[in-house]
Amino acid sequence: METSGKFIVLEGIDGCGKGTQMKLLSEFLIKKGRVMEKKKYPEYGQPIGDLIHDFLYRRVDLNPITQILLYVADHFKDKEYIQDCVKNGKILLADRYYTSTLVYQSLKGVPLEKIVKLGELFEMPKPDLSILVRISPETSLERKSKEKPGNLDRHEEDLQFQKSLAETYDKIVKENIFCPWETVDGEGSVEEVFNQMVSLLDKKLNI
Repeated sequence: METSGKFIVLEGIDGCGKGTQMKLLSEFLIKKGRVMEKKKYPEYGQPIGDLIHDFLYRRVDLNPITQILLYVADHFKDKEYIQDCVKNGKILLADRYYTSTLVYQSLKGVPLEKIVKLGELFEMPKPDLSILVRISPETSLERKSKEKPGNLDRHEEDLQFQKSLAETYDKIVKENIFCPWETVDGEGSVEEVFNQMVSLLDKKLNI
C-alpha cells in the first residue's frame, strides 16, 4: 500500500462543493487505511483568519497588498505543519490554500508572477496536486444564495468577479502554475464529482 505523504488542495470559485468533497474524500481515504489531516483556509476562529473574515464582510477595508500579506501569513503559519504531515506519511487535504491567493489577489491588481515569486521567496510548501472543482459563475451565485440568503460576502455576491475568477482558474490550471493541477466537473451530482476525484487520486498520485 502507498504510504508516502501527500498534500492535496481542493480549489474553485465559491459554491463549487469543496467542503462536501473534503468530507467524502476523508472518509474514503480513512477506510483505505490512510492517516488524514484537514485544513480550511482562511482559518476562521484564528486571529489572521478573523481579520480576513472582517474584510470579506466589509467590516474593514484593506488595500490589495495588505490583503495578500494577510492571506500569505494565514498559509505561512502552517508551513512546518504541512511539511511534517507529508514527512510522516499523512495525507493532508486542504480546502483552499496559497493556490487561491494566486487567483484572487491577481484579480485585485497584484501581478500573478509577483505572487508566484512571493511564494517561492517564503518557500511555501507546494501541493502534490491541486484539483479545481469547476462550475459556472451562475451556478456559484445560485448555490451560495440558497446556502446563505441575504448574507453573501463581497466576493460571493459579485457575479462579474466570479466570472473573472473562473477565467483565471482556467488559465492557472492550463499552465500548471505553482503546482500540478487537474480539473473535475463540479456541475454533476455529489457522487459523480466524488467518483472523478477518486479516479484522479488513483491516476495521478497512486492513492
